Amino acid sequence: MNTYHLTKVKKDYPLLLALFPLLLAFASQPAFAHSGATGSSRTSNVTLNNGSWQNILSIPVLLSQHTHYCTVVGSADARHASGNAGDHQYDFGLSLDGAVPAAAVTRTVELNDNPSVDDPNVIEVGSTAFFTVPAGVHTFRWQARRSNGNGSAVVDDASMTINCFKKRLGFIILPPVIPLPPVIENPAQ
Repeated sequence: MNTYHLTKVKKDYPLLLALFPLLLAFASQPAFAHSGATGSSRTSNVTLNNGSWQNILSIPVLLSQHTHYCTVVGSADARHASGNAGDHQYDFGLSLDGAVPAAAVTRTVELNDNPSVDDPNVIEVGSTAFFTVPAGVHTFRWQARRSNGNGSAVVDDASMTINCFKKRLGFIILPPVIPLPPVIENPAQ
């Protein structure tokens, strides 16, 4: 039985794996040259009882001298208010400077109170967004509203984090993943 192996690949494979973290660190270094992060949380309740967007959390930031690229994450517990019968939907979203949250970063949850069914009373909801933000003072908001029905929801245990960077990441060229070669058997022998 003859066996064929790419000995050069097998020999260099551990070297590529060892160099990968170093290559990744050098490739991403410019993105972290000027960065900032902040966040906030609350445990006090916000009641969603109409169709207008309400602030769950708002965080003002001062971004100096140039455009920043910011990622924002919001998370909260939505609790079905007692006495709500039927199905009710609620929207959650992230926005910048008082704008209505964009559809792509809006999440909808439904809380039900079906007779004779033990429906969940709490749903965790979260969203992420990416913003290109010019220099100046800006306010990021984690917002929610009642979407349909007459029932109310209570939002509690909410948090929001913001990470802003001076430079936007470009494409990182990673070394190719080189699988170990298969063993080829020659059945003629």
